[in-house]
Amino acid sequence: MTKDNIMKLTDGLFHRVFDEVAAEYPDLQADHMIVDIGAARLGARPETFDVIVTLNLYGDILSDIASEVSGSVGLGGSANIGSSVAMFEAVHGSAPDLAGQDRANPSGLLNAASLMLTHIGQGEVAQRIQNAWLCALEDGFHTADVVGPHTVQQVGTQAFAGAVIERLGRLPQQLPAVSGLGHAPAIRVQVRPRPRAVKQLVGTDVFLEWWAADRNPDALAQQLQGAAGEGWRLEMISNRGVKVWPQGLPETTCADHWRCRFMWQDPAQPVGHADVLALLARVSAVGLDFVKTEHLYTFDGQAGYTAGQGQ
Repeated sequence: MTKDNIMKLTDGLFHRVFDEVAAEYPDLQADHMIVDIGAARLGARPETFDVIVTLNLYGDILSDIASEVSGSVGLGGSANIGSSVAMFEAVHGSAPDLAGQDRANPSGLLNAASLMLTHIGQGEVAQRIQNAWLCALEDGFHTADVVGPHTVQQVGTQAFAGAVIERLGRLPQQLPAVSGLGHAPAIRVQVRPRPRAVKQLVGTDVFLEWWAADRNPDALAQQLQGAAGEGWRLEMISNRGVKVWPQGLPETTCADHWRCRFMWQDPAQPVGHADVLALLARVSAVGLDFVKTEHLYTFDGQAGYTAGQGQ
């Protein structure tokens, strides 16, 4: 799951590498979803997913959705595994609002500990803990976050942990038992060498703080065109992500933060940082306050930036 319809460079790279790796495993079914609809389907039909490969930001959100769908975010453990370092924690992080009250569900940490034990080669121990945990849930010992029709006794953190300890060595009778954990396979990271892309500066986005009585984009454009100088052309102005010049809509409510896209127009003369600095000097000279710039590059001829509305 990515958002590469918008995040074309970063998420786009993630998607391309995913497709490359997927091609090496033709026996595994691989698919791609935009994360918006993917999150909706995970909430509605979680059983249709096996493994979700995604970026960290989306993974933080999707893992909480998956945990809530299973009953509570307090149930989920997590493993962060690299080639030489690994870290294990409850998927939800800390819960300071429950500290010291004997109310928190310890399942997330128990499951994280089981993942850790499997990782260090003690899969049989992890299996024993997880089956005892399933037995406690099956027998109706539930913390407040998972209380429901199958609850026999609502318990606190310590009593739930005690119920798990009492069931060590047992197998659940209704829920599927955990088996076959064994030893975790070694992590092998293989990075393919890639030729360095040809990087070419083609333009820059100049961000302005501009207060004017009427906030008229045409008036701003006139000032910027006068400051463009040779080689640069003002391509567009946007405000809050909406194009307001040229041919903007007068109904658009503008804030004081403006993105002004300048593109280099001289193919015979490559643009450099000195040209950008000269442009900024002229923008400042006409009394406009620039707050930052973002350079626009192509990589092997492909745009490494998102096209503006109407481009």
